[in-house]
Amino acid sequence: MQELIKVKTQGDTQVVSARELYKGLEISQRFSRWVSNNWDMFEEGIDFNKCTSSTVVNNGAVRELDDYVITIDMAKQLAMMVRSEKGKQYRQYFLELERKWNDPKEVVKRGYAILQNENKKLKIENGILKPKADKYDRYLSNKGLITITEIAKEYGMSGVKLNQFLRDKRVIYKKGDKWFVYQRYANDGLVGYEIFMPEDREIRRTLKWTTKGEQFIRSLLEDESIVPVLERPSQMMIEEDTTEYDGAWFTASEIAWKLNLNPKEYAKHIGRIANDCRLKPVFADHNRYCRKIVDEYGRESYEYTAQGAMIIEKKIMEEMEV
Repeated sequence: MQELIKVKTQGDTQVVSARELYKGLEISQRFSRWVSNNWDMFEEGIDFNKCTSSTVVNNGAVRELDDYVITIDMAKQLAMMVRSEKGKQYRQYFLELERKWNDPKEVVKRGYAILQNENKKLKIENGILKPKADKYDRYLSNKGLITITEIAKEYGMSGVKLNQFLRDKRVIYKKGDKWFVYQRYANDGLVGYEIFMPEDREIRRTLKWTTKGEQFIRSLLEDESIVPVLERPSQMMIEEDTTEYDGAWFTASEIAWKLNLNPKEYAKHIGRIANDCRLKPVFADHNRYCRKIVDEYGRESYEYTAQGAMIIEKKIMEEMEV
C-alpha cells in the first residue's frame, strides 16, 4: 500500500496532520475556512486535537502554523466530502489503514510489542514476567468494548453529556479524571476497563461499555423518552434546515461506488433508505441531508450532503453485518 500521508500512533489510535491532509486533497479554500465549514460534525478531544506544525518560508525561516491531529476515521470522512480523484484515493487509503489496524493479528502484534518493550527492562525470573503477561492478557481481552461517545452520537449528544446523564442516574461517578461504575452495578457485566500500557508511561485505564451495558444505557434513555436521532421521523420531517451547504454533494450511485458496491443495484435501495430515514426535503428543495434536483427533461432526482451520505453509509453497513 503506497503511503499517501505520514501516519502516527497516539495511544491506541492512528492519527494524521490536518494540514498534510488539506494539502494532499488539494483543497482550494483557505485552511481555516475548510475547518470551519466542514468540521462541525466532529468533536474536539475525540476526533481531533489542536497542535502546531512547522513550515519553511521563502527566507528560510521556520514558521509555526496552527494544525490539528485527526483520527483516521475523521480523515476518511473528510476525504469523502471531496468530489475528486484525490478524495477517492485518500478515502480508499484510509479504509485500508483501518482494516489493517483492526485486524486481530495486528492487534496481537501490538500487544506483543508492548510486552516485549517492557520485558527489555526486566530480568526473566519468577514473579516478574508473569504480572506483565497478565497485563498483556487484559490489554487484548477488552477489545470490542464500545465507548460512551459512540453510543452518544446516535442520540445527537456528546459523550460528556451522556456521562453526565449516567452520573445523574447514579450509574457512574468520577474520581480524578476517570469514570467508575457504582458498586451495585459492578457485577452486572455492563462495563469493562480497557488497559493500555504505553512504554515509559503510566498505564491508562479507560471505562468502556459491553453490549449488555449499551442496552442498559438505551433502556435508561428510553425511560426518559430519548430515542436515537434516526428514530425521530416526525422531527426530521418538520425540521427543514435550509442553511446553505458549502460542501460536496453525492448521488446515490456515488455513495454506492464509494462503498465498493454496484451502483445499478444499490441506487434505488439507497433511495429507499433515504425515505425510511426521512432524509429527503419535504417543505423545501433542500435540507441538511439532501436536495432535490430536476434535469432538463423534468425528471427529479436527489443528491446528499456529506452528513446525509454518512447516515446512508451507516445503514448499509448495519444491513451487511446482519
